Amino acid sequence: MAPTSSDSPPSASRLSGIEGLRALAATSIVVYHCWRYSAPGGTPMDLGPLSRFVFPHLPVGVTLFFTLSGFLLYRPLAAAVLRQTPQPSVRRYLRNRTLRILPAYWTILLATSLLLPAALVRHSPTTLELGRLIDQPFVLLSNAALLQNYIPGALDTGIGPAWSLAVEIIFYLVLPLLGWLAAACARRASTPSGRGRAVLVPVVVIFLVGLTYKAIFSWLAGSAGYWPAMLARSFAYHADLFAFGMALAILGINLDDGRVRLPVWWRKAAGATLGLMVLLTVLLSDRGLLPAWGVVNPYQRMTALSCALLLALVVLHDPELTTPPRLTRLLDARILVAVGLASYSLFLWHEPIVRLLQREHLTVGGVGGFWVNLALLGAISGGLSALTYRWVERPALSRKARDPERRMHDRGTAGMPSTAAKYRRSP
Repeated sequence: MAPTSSDSPPSASRLSGIEGLRALAATSIVVYHCWRYSAPGGTPMDLGPLSRFVFPHLPVGVTLFFTLSGFLLYRPLAAAVLRQTPQPSVRRYLRNRTLRILPAYWTILLATSLLLPAALVRHSPTTLELGRLIDQPFVLLSNAALLQNYIPGALDTGIGPAWSLAVEIIFYLVLPLLGWLAAACARRASTPSGRGRAVLVPVVVIFLVGLTYKAIFSWLAGSAGYWPAMLARSFAYHADLFAFGMALAILGINLDDGRVRLPVWWRKAAGATLGLMVLLTVLLSDRGLLPAWGVVNPYQRMTALSCALLLALVVLHDPELTTPPRLTRLLDARILVAVGLASYSLFLWHEPIVRLLQREHLTVGGVGGFWVNLALLGAISGGLSALTYRWVERPALSRKARDPERRMHDRGTAGMPSTAAKYRRSP
């Protein structure tokens, strides 16, 4: 599925390792939903230590997607402020986001909601069942507009994982305002350090929004009605998770421009910290300690920090290196790049498929059954994702508008492998 340099869509200029990270994020969520929904009895399978220490934490893939969005989308805005260049076109940005998100989403939503009886349909405040949304046109339109998180009757309907896509959409709409805020703060700055503080202002704002809404949710938890659940599905509740990627984008730009230098041991320290964070998160969650800490939701803080550390190890490069780090090379493996390219469609297809397979009694139980179910789910949802990428996503991406600077960069690096180009030393 990976396009060659001659037939790549205009957006093909990518950071090394990013597609591999997308593949890891999507795959973790596929495995989690297979574990949770494929058992014939409807309850998650008991797979021993995996069920206790690994599978409950696989939804961290959603946090990794949020971190990636914060990093990739805030980067050009922060770069414009730090380098005193014009801000990217908001019109071009919104057009590109629309082409990236809506064609594939609408295609899969219509397929699962109208053709397959694989959409989640709400029959009561406490009852969700698989079916078609054709009899609930308002709910279908709410899902098509990605407003299901904010409408009581549409909450958690349609494609289950799309709730996080509805969160992302709000971030896409808010981001130009955050870029304007950074630029407005930078107008009063006359030094590079002042501009550095200016681009941090949106990061602090969005982080505080997330903390505030988590505190509100903690206060409302246990209340009757849809409001606590709607709040937990809102962008504001998850806003701080994007801040980690945004902060990393600022650091990356400063590294590229030579304003900041990391110590030679930073990679080892980041890797050790990442391992420690993962271990603490798993062990403290297993003991039931993290939820007891309440308002600030330390589980999300720790998992978001872990995702940011992983992303840093992939995208932050050392000037003295002529080749990318081993982790980046691993994530650039062909199979991971292929899965990463189709990860968006895979993210949307897999849960309706696994729920449908389970309802039609096409899954099996037991430890061995889980792996059979996972293989079947991977084959079906992977095939559908490849078709959607080839015939829907890729044609839409080919219509994305390029900015002139990116066009010049692509011409200048034509024929040069992207990974080597990033790490090649100047003569």
